[in-house]
Amino acid sequence: MLIVSANMGEGHNATGRALDQAAHALWPGVQVRWLDALDVMGRPVGPVFRQIYVANVQRVPWLYEYFYGSVRRYRWFANASKRFVGAWCGRRLADHIKDFQPDVILSTYPLGSAGLAWLRTHRDLRTPIGAWVSDFCPHPFWVYHELDLNLVMHPVGVEPARTWVPGARVGVSAPPVTSEFRPGDRAAARRAQNLPQDKFVALVSCGAYGFGSVESAVSTLLAASDDVVVVVACGRNDALRNRLLAGGDHGGRLRALGWTDQMAALTVASDVLVTNAGGATSLEALACGRALLMYRPIAAHGRANAELMAEAGLAEVCADDAELTAAVRRLLAEPDRLAAMERTSLAHARSATLADGLTTLRTVAAKSSGESARRLRAEDALFVHVQSPAVPQQVGAVLVFEAKPDGTAVTHADAAYLVDAAPGLFGRIDPGSAWRHPRWLPQPGVTAADLVDVVELGRADTPSDLDGAMDDFFSVPLDGSDGAGRARLVHGVEGNRSAIMIKFHHATADGIAVIGALVGRTRGKTFIEAPDARTLADRPTARDRLRGLRELGSGVWTLARAGKARHTALNGRVAGPGRHHSRVELPAAEIRQLARSLGVRTTDLATALVAEALHRVLHAEGSHTGPDTIRVMMPRSTRTTKTYRTAGNHTGATSVDLPIGPMSLTERVAGTRAATDGQVDASAPHAAHAVVWVLGLLPPWLHRIAARLVYRSTWFNVIASVLPGARSPVVLNGAVLPAVYPVLSLAPGVRLSVGVMTWGDLVTICFAGDRDIAPTVDGLADAVHAAVKEARASVA
Repeated sequence: MLIVSANMGEGHNATGRALDQAAHALWPGVQVRWLDALDVMGRPVGPVFRQIYVANVQRVPWLYEYFYGSVRRYRWFANASKRFVGAWCGRRLADHIKDFQPDVILSTYPLGSAGLAWLRTHRDLRTPIGAWVSDFCPHPFWVYHELDLNLVMHPVGVEPARTWVPGARVGVSAPPVTSEFRPGDRAAARRAQNLPQDKFVALVSCGAYGFGSVESAVSTLLAASDDVVVVVACGRNDALRNRLLAGGDHGGRLRALGWTDQMAALTVASDVLVTNAGGATSLEALACGRALLMYRPIAAHGRANAELMAEAGLAEVCADDAELTAAVRRLLAEPDRLAAMERTSLAHARSATLADGLTTLRTVAAKSSGESARRLRAEDALFVHVQSPAVPQQVGAVLVFEAKPDGTAVTHADAAYLVDAAPGLFGRIDPGSAWRHPRWLPQPGVTAADLVDVVELGRADTPSDLDGAMDDFFSVPLDGSDGAGRARLVHGVEGNRSAIMIKFHHATADGIAVIGALVGRTRGKTFIEAPDARTLADRPTARDRLRGLRELGSGVWTLARAGKARHTALNGRVAGPGRHHSRVELPAAEIRQLARSLGVRTTDLATALVAEALHRVLHAEGSHTGPDTIRVMMPRSTRTTKTYRTAGNHTGATSVDLPIGPMSLTERVAGTRAATDGQVDASAPHAAHAVVWVLGLLPPWLHRIAARLVYRSTWFNVIASVLPGARSPVVLNGAVLPAVYPVLSLAPGVRLSVGVMTWGDLVTICFAGDRDIAPTVDGLADAVHAAVKEARASVA
């Protein structure tokens, strides 16, 4: 086990010693090594940082408060500071970690946590990492979503930690103190420390540096009552101790101590602890079940700690001498009040153990042991570069489930179990910068249960049907910055059904990867990423290379000849992230039979039905001018046996000019097949895939520009994809999955997308469009039904 701490006061090391002790009890024989993050950052760093810290608190507290407040108020400033410190510390930690090869790393110092977070992102550090926030109030510099677990000192600290660092895994720790800090016999402790039994003993401790209003606290306590005895732990501040001793012992009522190893015994012997920062000293008092008075909290973290401890009911804040005097006199006059404060402290201290935190860390880290940060491939980064608030690049699916044999619906646990298999979902997207490529970053603490919420249709605040629920869910944009995916379990779907809606950033995977992973989970299979390394047998021959070059050349020429797409009513500015969806269910057996009668594949007929619907709606509206074709961008899989089970996008786009002019369905099917086969035969999908890969060689700023130039309505009018689905029954914990609807994203200037899937006994189609063209979206679904009805009649 590696402990990353720092000699900045004594609180961080005290937390480290407590964790060291707990680890030895939990894992007998554990080997522990310590690193001081400041020493690692450079020889002069520790002394300089300590001088800056002391000077800020003592001489220019307003400057310390300004920096602390800026970190809390401005996320960009906090992130920039954390990245700077993280790169500095992380690079220097790397060799130490490589040399020691720890099985677990614990950080008790925020700069050390920054370095470890940087290593996880940039150096693929997979060792479980936990950060213990020894301040009662966690500020943004303490918390990192890259780490497996961030432990705060009380449940009231969880919400601010997650607010400041979205996606961070936050838990609650027992006070990280060594075992000597525990409840004890006050009378026995006083006898051992030669303190009077019949007096009110106030222990004043303000950390190793002993700074703040210590002398004022002492004089106020002594003046509050003749029954008050004050013990002052001056730490390493010899000047403070000398000043106190020079004033006399006030008739034996004042004892000023230097550095002492008797803090546990002194805490047990006291009635109340008076401090000003809320760090390790306060946690030690809580562990001993003693009352806390926060007197004139020091700037920044001291004030924040005091406010949060008061909110938690664990301390009383005294802003000045009068409030401290009043607080002490109340406790003297009301022994029951003091006893209640002690019970509250003790209850918190006993709510958990340090071993719980260590065990949780190992459990949480095991979930993400195979995940690491990675630069996005060019094919995936394209969707990061082209996204915007109005056109998020999120795709997904709607899975409709029957009730289980016992009549119960799919549960939240069932949905989480299914979602758990989706590749790339437990991470977030870093969009990069002008000179830094987009990356996928893991969010180790996130679980599938965290990603799934539940709604019941028909309530006052929920839609009345599944179509409305889809509109609500997919209209909330997902840019990947705080998570790569979300899911929702919908109860109350017509026919006693339930639905699981899942959406994910397009940069993480294509439809084949996600559907394959979800189906695999229902059948007890795991989505396995294929190895990157090639074997000798995989190397193509010279003839294979030559044939590939010819096909590539042919495909590039086909793409170049396509030219620009003619503007249609389906193109224009996408008004916003709001979406409208319309679903179609067709009997698969009937569609297959109809396709056979026409002499075409089922996918050809499904595509032709989409073209027929476009013809009926656009021509009926009188909004289509020019040639009787419409340019549809149709992704085609380029997966091989090596890439079939990998995450990411393995597709090449084909620009198919679908016939939408007046003609019979037979003619439209033939024209559709000719258009799609022509693109495939000319190797356009592989050429498009190669072009996207080449664009990825550009610098990030230029790649972004190029991606936005090629992925927009200049080149296509509609996005459509025909996805393979499961032919045999799919069952999730007893619930049959009869229908899946693929949901595609839009593109800049492209206001309609169409997903088609053959799933079991159904062919499903999902039209998704900008909310401004909702009537067109609904009209397309109606047109498909009408076209199938007419085709059925003509065949009969």
